[in-house]
Amino acid sequence: MKKTDKHIASNQTNINRVKRISDSTIWTIKITVTTLFLSVFVSFITELTSSKSNVVVSILMLLLLILISIVFDTIGVAATSCDIAPLLIMSNKKVKGATQAVILVKNAEKVSNICADVIGDMCGIISGSCSAAIVIMFAVNSPNDYWFSIITSGIVASLTVGGKAFFKKIAIKKSKEVMLFTGRVLSLLLKKNDQT
Repeated sequence: MKKTDKHIASNQTNINRVKRISDSTIWTIKITVTTLFLSVFVSFITELTSSKSNVVVSILMLLLLILISIVFDTIGVAATSCDIAPLLIMSNKKVKGATQAVILVKNAEKVSNICADVIGDMCGIISGSCSAAIVIMFAVNSPNDYWFSIITSGIVASLTVGGKAFFKKIAIKKSKEVMLFTGRVLSLLLKKNDQT
């Protein structure tokens, strides 16, 4: 190989490396800004409902946030551990949701980042502030607010971590089924958007 050919190949490698870095940097900036706006919006809604509603609505909101965190964490894990080959076969056979599942698995890194990190962690953080609001509602009438706060935090943490641990096993063992179900839900949502 000539010296000029080596130089050209070296320059091309450097250009590709810079392009990869810039693509990942752009993705990081996009996801950070999106997370900021989403968390502010969800925090605002949670704050409104928990401060102006009764304790039952606040507890239901807290349970919903925990459930959303667990569900999206499951999808994120399934996307990264799923074998794409069976989904490609299903997609070729026109199985409902398989095409969307293939797209999700092909973009597993981004899907995992959005589902587990953005939505899952955001719901986890907001559920913490929601549980604090519930503690404050009860603490007004209770002299044992210190212990109530500790117990509430423990329950929220155990439900979140325990739920994620339980469904993580399912997400790994049944990753194809989880991704196919997610693909079907997405296909229904996309079909509704096309009709409107």
